[in-house]
Amino acid sequence: MLQLGVELGLFKAIDDEAERRWTVAELAEVAGADATLLCIRATSYLDVYTETGSDRVLRNATNGAMFQTMPVILQRQQTQLAADAGSIETPLSGSSPAQNLPDGAAISGFVAMMRARRERGRTWMDVLPLELLRLSGRDFGTARTNFVQIGCSSIGEQCRALRAGFPGVLGGMSLQVREAVVSHFYRIELAGYGIGLQVHNPDSVQPVLGAKAYYMKNVLHDCLDEKCVSVLQRLRQACAADSLVLIDEMVLPIADSKHEQAQPGLRMLSYLTAMERTRLQWETLITRAGLQLQRIYTYDTELGDSVIVAVRA
Repeated sequence: MLQLGVELGLFKAIDDEAERRWTVAELAEVAGADATLLCIRATSYLDVYTETGSDRVLRNATNGAMFQTMPVILQRQQTQLAADAGSIETPLSGSSPAQNLPDGAAISGFVAMMRARRERGRTWMDVLPLELLRLSGRDFGTARTNFVQIGCSSIGEQCRALRAGFPGVLGGMSLQVREAVVSHFYRIELAGYGIGLQVHNPDSVQPVLGAKAYYMKNVLHDCLDEKCVSVLQRLRQACAADSLVLIDEMVLPIADSKHEQAQPGLRMLSYLTAMERTRLQWETLITRAGLQLQRIYTYDTELGDSVIVAVRA
């Protein structure tokens, strides 16, 4: 990270005007780089700079080490955002990363980190008022789908947990996965929970119309902004007036990110050219998609893991 700052001339610019308070936008203009890919937030816990709000300010640089892949990745991208996450070579690129890449330890660490986040004790079901998901008598009369889980782990744990732990949340459920992983699921077993299995790409037309809730966990953090807007627009098109879009992701503070919050974002960027986002960034994407951010329920304050509730604007 610091190496990049040197190569882009950021620290020289700061030193040349020592009394000036630089914003990220100003530094991006000096460097000819995309402001997001400057990764400024990721260096905050190294005490390289101070975050002050929706834009951020650099101060005295100190020595430190960051992921060695970042200079290579950003050089390949010419310090501009890719058109789509994963469109350039990263440590997790390729159809079989474990076979194609030498840095197996880094990959294992990334996978372990993501798994550990999933296994932390609290979930969105601990904070979201589940009466929001209850169907009316009229809904049952029209066989309305209650809950659609888009993208998931290999067992579809959100649908299962909701069905098993909260029997008052009734109605049909749909588990939507990509074709590449559909063979990992057992349709008969899922049907026993009242869960239907569908092959679906989140960026294509949503086949379940007017569901009470559409839920995604750690789907959008794999995508850059334009792809996120496209996915959310697909959901908006499917939403009824009272449908909820539930986005289960990290929501970073606009300023003063903690180490535990900054590190996953840096890993996402260095391994997948993807990103974690602040509340402001999420609200911007949601608004662009024609939705309205209704409320954010945070269930893990250390990481910022939250369920964002959005509705049709």
